[in-house]
Amino acid sequence: MRIIKNICIILISDLFMLVRRIFFCNVHFSIINFVSPFSILRTTKKSKIYIGKKTCIRSNTEIHAARGLIVLGDNCFINRSCIIVAFDKIIIGNNVNIGPNCSIYDHDHDGNGGYISKPITIKGNCWIGAGCIILKGVEIGENSTIAAGSLVTKDVPNDVVFYNRRHEYLKKKN
Repeated sequence: MRIIKNICIILISDLFMLVRRIFFCNVHFSIINFVSPFSILRTTKKSKIYIGKKTCIRSNTEIHAARGLIVLGDNCFINRSCIIVAFDKIIIGNNVNIGPNCSIYDHDHDGNGGYISKPITIKGNCWIGAGCIILKGVEIGENSTIAAGSLVTKDVPNDVVFYNRRHEYLKKKN
């Protein structure tokens, strides 16, 4: 019974994405992925969202390409209630897992009604723990882990476990 329910949800999700694509939403996706019908994918005329193969986006997640580009690699998992907003560019590599309630913003408000934005890159095989906030201009290296509740405002090197708000990290053991 549960398998039938899951198959129905996947079919509804694919149908939902197809309808969005037909009505000129700038969301490009492969046939093999799962986007919850309860998530929001929003673009403007000059923005695009690309979703890779076997990528899963859970419910209550909002992905908004305001004036920018969002690229989700293959085999990514974005858990529930995440917010990803791009005014410039957010690139998320292959095999990246993002925990629930994470926020990724590539911009700040300038105080005069405008925005200051810098691209964000999350390279492949990363794990972003629950409740993390990733801000503009950050690059997270390959195979890195971001601990739950972390605020990331500076680059994170490859192969580290990043934690705390003071940009502390440990080298992963091989």
